[in-house]
Amino acid sequence: MFDFVIYFGPLEFLACFTLPLIGVCVGGWFWYRTQQRQEWQRVVTSFPYPAWVFRGDKPLAWNQQATNWRGMQDLVKLSGDVRRRQQHIVRTLYDENAESVKVRGVNVAQNVTLLLMEDNSTTKRQQSYYRNFIRNVGHELKTPLTIIQGHASKVSSSPNDIDGNAASLGIIAGEAKHLTQLVDNLLLIARLEAPDFQLDRRGVNFGALVEQIILDVSDLAETRQIGLDLNLQPGLPQIQGDRVQLRQMLINLLDNALKYTPAGGTVAVSLSQIDTVLSCRIRDTGEGIPEDDLPFIFEKLYRAKRTSTRTVEGSGLGLALVQQIVLAHDGDLKVRSSLGKGSTFTVELPIVEEAA
Repeated sequence: MFDFVIYFGPLEFLACFTLPLIGVCVGGWFWYRTQQRQEWQRVVTSFPYPAWVFRGDKPLAWNQQATNWRGMQDLVKLSGDVRRRQQHIVRTLYDENAESVKVRGVNVAQNVTLLLMEDNSTTKRQQSYYRNFIRNVGHELKTPLTIIQGHASKVSSSPNDIDGNAASLGIIAGEAKHLTQLVDNLLLIARLEAPDFQLDRRGVNFGALVEQIILDVSDLAETRQIGLDLNLQPGLPQIQGDRVQLRQMLINLLDNALKYTPAGGTVAVSLSQIDTVLSCRIRDTGEGIPEDDLPFIFEKLYRAKRTSTRTVEGSGLGLALVQQIVLAHDGDLKVRSSLGKGSTFTVELPIVEEAA
């Protein structure tokens, strides 16, 4: 029978304590790194736009919005620059659609950087809006200019065609008037949108102004065989406003109603006081506005889809002007419409007593 002797010296005794201690330290280190990763993951997940956390040159955490980002090398370089300079850096990078985006790099801890893509959705919408606006303006200018050019060429090439030239000159004059109206409306919108624009506020008898505008458009309504109804609540107070701009607002609304109402239809205007506002309703029995178009009808040069084949002239700026004028007066503008039944525009203007 054999006897086994186990020698347990100082080195073995030290190993019994050192190895478990090393295991605890390594496990603690992995636990700490895991907790840190989870904490950073919670941080980036709280952002509604792409965000990353880098430890050194390696991505430590990122949110779902950043999952498909393809410019990782640019992010690594930005992260490295932030660590070296120890300062915040904002850099323009390019996404997968080759569109520029701004990414902000922040040094948040030793060897750890946070990269945030700044929310540029508003800027993109504005850029898209102005691109469409410029394209639409170009289209609105090109059409009458092409007509003018064609008839001018006809006049110059046929100087002896008196009747034909007279007709061409009439068309040229009409298109020139259309261009002038378009430019005037664009300039007026630009003035209304300027930060330093101020209304010439004075006491305005809005009821009398409405009556005057109805009288001004009555001949046009009669020519188009459209009925005009006016209902004014008696004893209405004055409002503080810019008479010139308010007149333009009413003319645009009535002109719009008359243009889209067929012969035999009716345009009804009512004015009343509701609490502390003056409410003006302009209701027509025209073709109506498609529901999908209603959110956009106050955009510059926007044209709603039409169900009628009748030709309707206009610059596409009338309702945009109306909205700007109403907003400048701290008012509210509402619209309801049903296809084939007509539309109702309601302008609500605050009644403010003139300061003594």
